[in-house]
Amino acid sequence: MAILVTGGAGFVGLNLVEALLARGEHVLVYGREALPPAAGAAFAPLPGRLDLVQGDVLDTASLAAVLARHRVSAMFPFAAITAGPRREAEQTETILQVNLIGAVNQLRAARDAGVGRIVFPSSIAVYGESQRLPGPMREDSTPPVPISVYGITKYAGERMALRLRELWGLDLVCARIGGVFGPWERDTGLRDLLTPHMHLAVAALRGQAAVLPATLFPRPWVYARDLARGLLLLLDAPQPRWPVYNISSGVEWGARILLWAETLAHHYPGFRWRQSADPSEVTVPFHDDGPRAVEDIGRMRGEFGYAPAFLPEAAYADYARWLAAAPGYLVPAQ
Repeated sequence: MAILVTGGAGFVGLNLVEALLARGEHVLVYGREALPPAAGAAFAPLPGRLDLVQGDVLDTASLAAVLARHRVSAMFPFAAITAGPRREAEQTETILQVNLIGAVNQLRAARDAGVGRIVFPSSIAVYGESQRLPGPMREDSTPPVPISVYGITKYAGERMALRLRELWGLDLVCARIGGVFGPWERDTGLRDLLTPHMHLAVAALRGQAAVLPATLFPRPWVYARDLARGLLLLLDAPQPRWPVYNISSGVEWGARILLWAETLAHHYPGFRWRQSADPSEVTVPFHDDGPRAVEDIGRMRGEFGYAPAFLPEAAYADYARWLAAAPGYLVPAQ
């Protein structure tokens, strides 16, 4: 039996695929993007089996054919466009098509093929304006007030998925994924707001100077490996108690990103960084307009024993090791 991951060549998808392969699963990746060669090389020694199928979640016939051809026991419908403001303005309809219609297409195909557990990806972006309220943000009491087109589509997709779960009898659970950073992030052209952690890593690898803003607002992050582990917990849970779960670190990182800059400077002697109060000097975008509340992870912790293994120091050490082991992934050799 295979586990289908759509959008599996994206940032979160690659971390999830790696975690599934590491425990010996047969993973079927479906999407428009090819697997990065570095990921293919890193995944090859893992005990699981990996099959790749190129296709579009808007192509219902292709989706149905893939599910008919493979015995799929579970699905992660992760294909999406994570749009920034410019793409929101210029490609609104495309974002809606992929993030909403594409999601429904995947759920219908899963229903028709008799797929078991579906872990549906929602996002911290559904909280929107509520991220500015005193936290922590809870699944059952913090009002979702999404601002961005991406956040609006993720909340609409979440509600649609839960409605179709009821109508179609799907075995489905939603994961509200926190702001994530770590291994396998890259500019795919489908994810506009890249993390400051990645921007710093690219500058370090290139031996360039980096300038961070003087004010670093409180913000929650989750390391990609912790996120993948949380998603596997939802995959394995016999009968999840709740329809929606926050997956994050549950802590505020904010200025701790300076430790990441220091870690990079230690490993890459040619890298220099500083902070500046002059916005025109800043080279590392943060996309922050104020403090953001953390996500409460009480449901994940209480029901599954989930606790992040990679808080700042451990996360940055692991990320640095990964960068050293994946030369050329973020900055191809000239």
